[in-house]
Amino acid sequence: MRPTRIRFVTAGVLTVMACLLYLDRYAVGIAAERMRVDLAMTQAQMSWFLSAFFWAYALGQVPAGWLSDRFGPRLMLSLFIAAWSLFTGLLGTTSTVSLILLWRFLCGAAQAGAYPVASGMLRAWFPVGQRGVASSIVTMGGRWGAVLAPILTGSLMAAWDGRWQSVLLLYGAAGIVVVAAFALLCRNTPSEHPACNEAERALIQEGAANVVGNPPFPWRAVITSLSLWGSSLTQLLMNAGWLFVVTWLPRYLEKVHGVPLQEQAAMTAIPIVAGIAGMWYGGRWTDAASRRWGLKWGRRIPVMTTRFVAAAGYGACLVLGQWTPDPGSRALPWAIIACLSLTSFSSDLGVPAIWAYTQDVGGKFTASIMGWSNMWGNFGAALAPLLYHAVLGETPSLANWNALFAVCGVVFALSGITSLALDATQPIDFKAA
Repeated sequence: MRPTRIRFVTAGVLTVMACLLYLDRYAVGIAAERMRVDLAMTQAQMSWFLSAFFWAYALGQVPAGWLSDRFGPRLMLSLFIAAWSLFTGLLGTTSTVSLILLWRFLCGAAQAGAYPVASGMLRAWFPVGQRGVASSIVTMGGRWGAVLAPILTGSLMAAWDGRWQSVLLLYGAAGIVVVAAFALLCRNTPSEHPACNEAERALIQEGAANVVGNPPFPWRAVITSLSLWGSSLTQLLMNAGWLFVVTWLPRYLEKVHGVPLQEQAAMTAIPIVAGIAGMWYGGRWTDAASRRWGLKWGRRIPVMTTRFVAAAGYGACLVLGQWTPDPGSRALPWAIIACLSLTSFSSDLGVPAIWAYTQDVGGKFTASIMGWSNMWGNFGAALAPLLYHAVLGETPSLANWNALFAVCGVVFALSGITSLALDATQPIDFKAA
């Protein structure tokens, strides 16, 4: 009997979910300046608006992962998609700073469960040797959403006379379609899916370790794991450097180089497309590296080397930043985009290895362990807008922007150093509760 291919349907739906996740998350990047003007916000308030999402997103990671482990990913992810779509739509209905901060915070809280739940589902639906590739496909969906966010949002705003409110209402409505597809096509495990045959279930179980019973969450093991702290700090520092590409880059292009809105959208999308290519090859790289060098170095090398190359991309931006911008020329901003594309490609090249590492060590609690690591990563994303504002101020000079390139490069280099602690051969000890 040939195995059915329901696992790929599951991965496909999760990929669409991830696309919507990032579309809703980063649509505000290209719309931020118009939102700031319409709502009479200061740059400091806009920094807190961008940061609020990630504080809620980070703090919600572990609870969301635990809820998925406790009540099942199908139910919880359906609720998460519906909730963040609702709050995205509500962003388009308000005209006060306090409410827009609240809806953005709640949107972050609702999105917190998406990747922990998806990681747990991939572990349940894919054999060990295919987890890196499966993870890269789902995370690529997120990056495609990040590509669509500036292009689609910029185009719709241009067609609708700058009405970002209508765009966000449309994105909220799209969540209804995605949550319906997920609830209809996906199940918690292969054994629960009526279309998944015994051959596919046996294939998925090859090489998988079984966890008997329902042990308590191993807090002591998590807190004392040097390897897991290495993963957590790596993601914190990585996100602190990477977030510039999807939040402050349009502002940089406008204020420093005078790039108009729709051209900003196209330029902003290029580094994210480069990241998608990195994500695609990263899954294959970590799976091949693990077969050749074992899990320890097969996960560690892709993460470590890519952080340093990403830092070099920001270093190249700093060098180019020494030239005086010419508002009539696009050569310099396109050169900056090329350097940021190197950063984005390299950063995302290592992401599937981080996901696969979490699945390797997480066992039954993969969603919770993914939530723990992702929590720290999104503390980095939450701190990033505040860090950027501290470097830039309300009216940044060219020197301020160059200083920001230097800061982002340094945090990526530190991320590469902390990744040396990763060890996928040391699973979390379920008995160390």
